[in-house]
Amino acid sequence: MQTQTPTLNRFVVDGCKVTSMNSDGGIHVGIVSREMLSTRRSVEVRPEFVSLARPNPRIKAAQASIRVRSTAAFKSAMVEQESRKAAGLVSVSTTGTESVSTVIPWEFCTKPLWDSARISIDAAKSRVTRLRKGLGVGAKRLHNMAQGKQNQCLVTLTYRGDNRDWRPEHISTYIKCVKRWYKRQTGKSLRYAWVAELQKRGVIHYHIVFWMVRTVRMPKADRAGWWPHGMSNTIAATAPVAYLMKYVSKVDSKNIGSFPHGARIFGLGGLDKTGRDCKRWVLWPAYLQANAAAGDPFKPATGGGYTNTETGQHFCAEFAPTGGGFKHFVRVHTHPRAVDASGPFSWMPESSTVH
Repeated sequence: MQTQTPTLNRFVVDGCKVTSMNSDGGIHVGIVSREMLSTRRSVEVRPEFVSLARPNPRIKAAQASIRVRSTAAFKSAMVEQESRKAAGLVSVSTTGTESVSTVIPWEFCTKPLWDSARISIDAAKSRVTRLRKGLGVGAKRLHNMAQGKQNQCLVTLTYRGDNRDWRPEHISTYIKCVKRWYKRQTGKSLRYAWVAELQKRGVIHYHIVFWMVRTVRMPKADRAGWWPHGMSNTIAATAPVAYLMKYVSKVDSKNIGSFPHGARIFGLGGLDKTGRDCKRWVLWPAYLQANAAAGDPFKPATGGGYTNTETGQHFCAEFAPTGGGFKHFVRVHTHPRAVDASGPFSWMPESSTVH
């Protein structure tokens, strides 16, 4: 039996299987190559296998409805993109590195393609990764901000009861007490970083590192009335950043869900602008890190992506959620990378010359 070769007007990503439904109900599975993707024209997909199973009438009706909605959404997105382009609110690419947009039409919402094209993100692992990046960069900057020798101390706060005694405002109230005390003693702002951890009995407790001038000594939190919920311990911190990273290494995707609901896992205070910029940069997605310096004022945009609040330059998100609580995503755009950044950086002034 001779089968008809299907023609596709839109396709997904390099090397992904695509599925197309013929008028006779047969399902064709083929491969889209990068050459096909770069042409942006209709391509012929040589079928690798054919199934003559006919779809259920209800499924066929549902597919038709999805096709209508997908087409409307695609046209709306194209109109919005063209309007932004006319207004100059698009990223500027260098010669020969045009951005390749990818559209997911209704025909591709089938299991063979979906399994090969989508990616899954574990929310718990993602939260742990952001925790380690943000705390690591912030704590290093706080440590390096010192001018001369400083008094570094590590405070541990524990609960006498269990997690039913925990409240989210406990740690913030304690920090406020210490900041007011330090301001009265020195007239300066306090630098600190803290991380939450679970004890072996499953109860949350806190480790806080303070960077202070050498002329003051940290009072005991429970004796000063700053921590009435249990006990505290204060010791000198000879390697404060290493201490914090050791504690945060104990937080992983397996136990992060055991923290009380609404609990923050870490906090930072006293960062200067450079530190805040670097911390924000390391938490950006890779496509923005490769196109923006640490000091560029990019903020999350409505509907996804990031927008420069000063110039209006916009980078749309490279992945779109496919449903299911933002766990599964599929690539819908690819931005060119202006730089191969391995860490936060700044643009050189245009007048600068490198010899």
